[in-house]
Amino acid sequence: MEDDSGVFAGEAVEEFRTYEDFLDSQIKPLDLFYLEDQELARQLVELGHKGSSLEREEFETRKAAAEASRLASGSQQK
Repeated sequence: MEDDSGVFAGEAVEEFRTYEDFLDSQIKPLDLFYLEDQELARQLVELGHKGSSLEREEFETRKAAAEASRLASGSQQK
């Protein structure tokens, strides 16, 4: 579930500072209660077992494209 605007599964990529922040947004407190390990929870999200399966490379590409688009639209308004 993605479109060309950098939105993936209802999440706007540009609202996350890092890929880890994106992964963490999909981890619930109950997940951490049972898993007892933040990194393991992130790996499960990254592998698509929980949440979206947006890979780091795709996240970085979409984030860069969103930033470039934001900068381009900002410079056009001046």
